[in-house]
Amino acid sequence: MKGFRGFAITLGVVLVTMIFSSGIPAFADGSHSDPQTTAEQAASANDEATMEKFVLHAKQHVVDILRENRSALSTFYKDMRDPEGIWRHDSVYLIALRPDGTVVNHGEYTKSLFGASLADFPTVASLLTSVQQDAQGGPVCEEYGGGWSCAVEYTNAFGDSNVLIGGFDHDEQDMNVRHYECPDYVPDVTAQQVSESQSEEDLENFVKGAITRIRALFAGGVSGLRGDIRGNCLGREGPWNHGSIYLFIMTAGNPPIVFLNGNNPELTGAPFVNVLDEDEVNVGEIIIEAAGEDGKGGIVRYKWDNPVKDGDEINMPGMSPGNSPKISYVEGVQIGQSVWIFGSGIYPDAEEDDGGCAIAGTGSKLVGTVFNLFLIVFSLCLAFWWKDRSKK
Repeated sequence: MKGFRGFAITLGVVLVTMIFSSGIPAFADGSHSDPQTTAEQAASANDEATMEKFVLHAKQHVVDILRENRSALSTFYKDMRDPEGIWRHDSVYLIALRPDGTVVNHGEYTKSLFGASLADFPTVASLLTSVQQDAQGGPVCEEYGGGWSCAVEYTNAFGDSNVLIGGFDHDEQDMNVRHYECPDYVPDVTAQQVSESQSEEDLENFVKGAITRIRALFAGGVSGLRGDIRGNCLGREGPWNHGSIYLFIMTAGNPPIVFLNGNNPELTGAPFVNVLDEDEVNVGEIIIEAAGEDGKGGIVRYKWDNPVKDGDEINMPGMSPGNSPKISYVEGVQIGQSVWIFGSGIYPDAEEDDGGCAIAGTGSKLVGTVFNLFLIVFSLCLAFWWKDRSKK
């Protein structure tokens, strides 16, 4: 009995240690002290002081992420939309805007309103003006809808100033939502053509068409470039986005930053570093290597989430969001003073299973490692216990 107790205690200590150690990265995801006011608390209190604390909490979260764990920024963007999370409760949620009112991330409508402007809402316009005039960047507050709405300025991953607004609620179809009118432009090879042909040649020409378009816009001035990019013209359903075919653009810096993801605008502004697929391929590294510094380009293969396929999703920090095989063409391009990486990919039919053992096939390197470690420790503990027992 004593040997069994020793075995149980040892196994318990090992389990607690593994759980704690595997959870350490979560504590680095924007950990901070005060304030820690949630959307639920702001909704319940319904006063200016609590709403101020709510937006300051969100700002401090972003600041800590960019300082300590930049790869967690995309997780924060996703958490903003979680109805069960701390950033959203009933009609209280966060909206991240550029200073001109363009939606960067929205607690309710990111995918449908990304690139739209909320500057025509009087409350939003007043908050944007006030927070930019404030020497400290806010928070500034206004009475709104029987409660309060507050705004605070923050710096995003590109080093630009953005604004977080909390407590402002609106309808998706409200007449004050202004959508950017995209130019009537059709590339030589469209996303639909790539989708139908599944051709690597069409894929490459599709990406090169986007590069040609952005070069022309850049040559025409910043306003045109800002319109097409920030108005999400390359991400909307149309010539640049069809089915599973979409464009992505990111900086070639260290770390690279997502500038556009035509399928998931929540990734905008997120660092693209140390993202592993289920085969432990570092997706960012192979993309940067294949893209080259300027005009090189190449094909890369990895696993990702197919937007038109259900069941291939992976929701683990640091992991590719899916396990569908993907073939992408990527190319590095010098535009102005910076190098940008343009890319797009096709999803061929999934390869046949090789019949290997899949005991750790959880879609997570961390989970698989911890599970395998548990099996090893369990076996050792069992062996010592049996040895101890056999002596009696």
